[in-house]
Amino acid sequence: MSRWKGLLWKEWIQARLGMAFLVLAAVLSIGVVPFLLQRYAFHEVPVMNIAFIIMGFWVLALSYMPVVSLLVSLQADMKRPDIWLHSPAPSYVLVGVKAVFAVLMTVASMLFLFTVLALANGLIHLFSGGSGLPEGVPIGWFMGFFAEVGTVSLFLGIMQMVLGFLFWTIYQWLKKFTKIGAVILTGVLVGATFYAFQKVARWGPYEKLAGYGEIPLTYTERLNRVNDWSLDFTGTIAASGVGLAVIEAILLAMLAIYIFNRKVAR
Repeated sequence: MSRWKGLLWKEWIQARLGMAFLVLAAVLSIGVVPFLLQRYAFHEVPVMNIAFIIMGFWVLALSYMPVVSLLVSLQADMKRPDIWLHSPAPSYVLVGVKAVFAVLMTVASMLFLFTVLALANGLIHLFSGGSGLPEGVPIGWFMGFFAEVGTVSLFLGIMQMVLGFLFWTIYQWLKKFTKIGAVILTGVLVGATFYAFQKVARWGPYEKLAGYGEIPLTYTERLNRVNDWSLDFTGTIAASGVGLAVIEAILLAMLAIYIFNRKVAR
């Protein structure tokens, strides 16, 4: 446990400047910008509507935070592989700590954004007596919506992180032979992999297997009906589809660790 604490602290030292910029950007974009836009540009639009739209872009951006954080951290330590890879900790622990830290920072970022959003709504209620939301739409609907979308976004972010680590590992392996060729071959492999995933996902038996156990996204459905935002959500997700994605991610992560141990760390 002490080893994990030390490695997590090392990750925090490397990431704290970036997190400070993220906090500042979140406060300005959600706590300040919506009020300015409502005052000077969109007079008829409720300020919280503007804030929620900006929040939506944040949630989308944060779905890429796990993979970006992991790859940036890996690249930083691979500048001195003679030090990092000769740590007494096994390689799966070294990589696992980085992955866990990336996910934790993504969750913390989402929670911080929700907090800023709630504080902005509280200030509106304090000074104007209203919530700043459209008539008849409770704040709980919006918070529930972002909880649902945030959960889906985090799940997709973890899947992207696993794929990103796999392709990064393959690139590091190929780079030992040819740098330019490694870029080209990895790019081709990425394209071929996503093409194969799309084909499998549209395959009849797989679609049927991945469609069992519907889990409703209640607040997403409600806001779609009220606002007609044309969001790309059906209002449900399939439990079997999530389970298949988890199994696939575990297998890909095991493959990535195997390649890393055999071809990169040596």
